[in-house]
Amino acid sequence: MHRPVLVVGAMAGAVALLASACGGTGDARKAGGSFTYAVNDEPDTLNPALQDEHTDPVTELVHRGLTRHDADNKVVPGLAASWQVSADHRTYTFTLRNGLTWHDGKPITSGDVKYTVTAVRDAASDSPRGRNFAEVAAVETPNPLTATIKLKRPFAPLLDALSMGLLPRHVLDGKKLTDAAYGQNPVGAGPFRLASFKPGQFAELVPFSGYYEGRPKLPKIVIKYVPDDSARLLQLRNGEVDGAVVQPQQVARVKGFDGLRVESYPTADYRALMLNFANPVFADKKVRIAMNHAVDRKAFVDSVLAGQGTPATGPLDLGPYKTDAPFTFDPARVAALMGEAGYTKNAQNLWAKDGKTVRFELSTFAEDSARVAILNVAATQLKQQGFDVVPNPRPRDWVRANWGKLEAFVVGWGTPYDPDTSVFGPFHSSEALAEGGSNYGTYRNAEVDAALERGRNTADPAERKAAYADFQRALAADPPFVWIAYLQADNAVPAALTGPTKRTLGHHGYGFFWNAETWAWS
Repeated sequence: MHRPVLVVGAMAGAVALLASACGGTGDARKAGGSFTYAVNDEPDTLNPALQDEHTDPVTELVHRGLTRHDADNKVVPGLAASWQVSADHRTYTFTLRNGLTWHDGKPITSGDVKYTVTAVRDAASDSPRGRNFAEVAAVETPNPLTATIKLKRPFAPLLDALSMGLLPRHVLDGKKLTDAAYGQNPVGAGPFRLASFKPGQFAELVPFSGYYEGRPKLPKIVIKYVPDDSARLLQLRNGEVDGAVVQPQQVARVKGFDGLRVESYPTADYRALMLNFANPVFADKKVRIAMNHAVDRKAFVDSVLAGQGTPATGPLDLGPYKTDAPFTFDPARVAALMGEAGYTKNAQNLWAKDGKTVRFELSTFAEDSARVAILNVAATQLKQQGFDVVPNPRPRDWVRANWGKLEAFVVGWGTPYDPDTSVFGPFHSSEALAEGGSNYGTYRNAEVDAALERGRNTADPAERKAAYADFQRALAADPPFVWIAYLQADNAVPAALTGPTKRTLGHHGYGFFWNAETWAWS
């Protein structure tokens, strides 16, 4: 979850403050100055251990893990120069690069690795990353540059999990992992260090000269928090920001702005209708399967997304683990399933049983125009097929304080990395919302749980593929979501900016700054 951000009515004041604090933004489009970029979402914290797999740009730029991901989203060395894995896949030995330092100049050692892994493991529900280190039995540090992680049993996503930013033991030792002060003033080892942070307004980043790949080329990056889509577009047009996340329906307009280009990348970021299983109307899986046959996904892509996306039928569609799902737009199948579930159409042409319709409120973030458009089209399509949907977008701050009260929600999720990072959090029963996890709808399915556990606890590629195939089949037979579409990420940047490199991005298009240390003005 993320912190609530700027109230739109306060936007003008924030713009003035940013211009004053950061020396203005308009000149950067002409090249040579800072790069100010507007995003639509602000995290609760800049501590990577307290974020889920959807790492925001600031946290991504400030931190580095033992591993990282390349242009193909494959795991490659980060702060670790190399590693060795034992034959039984229970012992991982990492060798740190020589001469690494934190942003405050202190040396990075194997003690920081031990602190990070054990602190996150022991944080339980306080850290959404804790599930990634639950199998860690011990971390040994035979010398300052060597860290050995010993597992209770094989855990296939470990190398991927270790891309999470390393934490400085000398700063956090003796404090809680959830220390709020650290969350707003983190010390990292990434290509940029945090120079200033104004929650609800902006984060200012400057190059870190001690970065192991060399000093970044841009003199400054400012990430500005502008949750309202129209406000971002206005600031982009007026030169108040140099780049921004733009929505699909805004792309054509942005392409007409002088001095800008649009970088369009595929993402593993899907949109779906998340159903809250506390609502008895969703108890019958036939009703949920019928809802998945009641939506025309191609219509969403063609209209709401202006062709910038692909239909979604499950959570792993864009990766090598995808299996075919049975969901197609099929009104006849809807009618058959609802009949089998004991429903008949009432005078209002709505499915009803014992005098009760399949009634629920469908919500989403009111500030997100693309999600609101998806909500409205989904509500219309479902109502046409007999489902009693009440559309009601709500402010972000209300949503984030009331996840458990939502009956249904236009949710976004997905990472392009190890499949475990995309599916364990939102679908395993141990990750239920009440337990502090990412399973916001409190979905529970024993077959899904078993398949997810097999997928993460075997190192054999064939066994993993079989496990995730079983997972997807079980999910399709008992769907917790109504799948809609995968998005394309559109990012407007100055024409004079060089370096952004296309790859498949994650939720909210996160990962766009994956190689920002190489960006420069032409």
